[in-house]
Amino acid sequence: MEFIANVPAKGLVRIGIQDGRIASVQSVGPSDDTKPYVSPGLIDIQLNGFAGINFCDPDLDPRKVPEILPTLWETGVTTFCPTVITNTQIGLIRCFRALEEARHLNPRFAQCATCYHLEGPYISPGGARGAHNAKVMRPPNWEEFLELQEAAGGRIGIVTLAPELPGALDFIRRAREAGLVVALGHTDATPEQIHAGAEAGAQLNTHLGNGCPQLVDRHRTPLWAQLAIDQLSASMICDGFHLPADLVRVIYRTKGIDRCILITDAVHVARLTPGRYRLVDLEIELLPTGQVVTADRHSMAGSAVSMNRAVKVFMDFTEAPLTQAIQAATANPSRLLARYETCREIAEGQPANLTLFRVKKDKLVTEKVMLRGEAVYVSSDS
Repeated sequence: MEFIANVPAKGLVRIGIQDGRIASVQSVGPSDDTKPYVSPGLIDIQLNGFAGINFCDPDLDPRKVPEILPTLWETGVTTFCPTVITNTQIGLIRCFRALEEARHLNPRFAQCATCYHLEGPYISPGGARGAHNAKVMRPPNWEEFLELQEAAGGRIGIVTLAPELPGALDFIRRAREAGLVVALGHTDATPEQIHAGAEAGAQLNTHLGNGCPQLVDRHRTPLWAQLAIDQLSASMICDGFHLPADLVRVIYRTKGIDRCILITDAVHVARLTPGRYRLVDLEIELLPTGQVVTADRHSMAGSAVSMNRAVKVFMDFTEAPLTQAIQAATANPSRLLARYETCREIAEGQPANLTLFRVKKDKLVTEKVMLRGEAVYVSSDS
């Protein structure tokens, strides 16, 4: 099959698809406003849930998990990392087993859920804990992690931890040897401990600017080290609540677009009506503004933003061109995941996981989504 669309910064192209991959890309002229844009499908490496599906619930029904797909496709996402947050060992095992069973029940879910992200329990119980339960946090333990990896079918691909915890540096080295992406987050570390985590092999800052103490020393803060270390890419929640525009702009300018990664950190209340809900053992509230907070207002509790909205907020906050914003939601996370097959760019040989969209005032409006060349979402307005 073939179709014509605009590629950001490249103009109008004719794309041929065969056997689930991009077979040809031919320039056919300058951009045409009557045609939509096409990009690799958006990639969200930190997704706790969406539209009522909660990956962090130990009682999650595997049969219901694939119900998340149509709503995510509508937001332009073709690839995501189901994210499980701090819980007891038994609770985490149950979450991963449910995700694994969902993969076996639904091939589409298996294609989209490229790997899993474990955020906690190996994080700081101090001021950086956010909405995580400090009572079940613990130092990194490789043998314990292998139990989780077995329950996950070997598909835990990202681990977020605090480098200052006992045993963290050895854990980072083992995780990197095993091919995992290690991210630093929810940390009360000193600058020296951030540097040590990077030297041990960490590659990513999880939601930089969040999951950190409210008050810090103006010089001896982990934030400066996280910004300064080139090997640490920065994931960001661009929902208008988690980060002010100035900080997003500073991260973008300091890290450079090649090391910026957009995430949602969305929880299951995204797309639900405002009100009170539960996240693991915590009561949270989705406010009418769209912000998600703990019921006691101690902290935010994930987000309700979608990736197509996050891309536009990033553009508005940084004045980055569309091509760079798309890069932060596609090529950059794809490169970080490395061993998992995702569409990194509109080029021959890439998997035909594609999103066609138009840029509107507050978000990218999805017109069509393809998974391995097959249309899985088509807007009723297209």
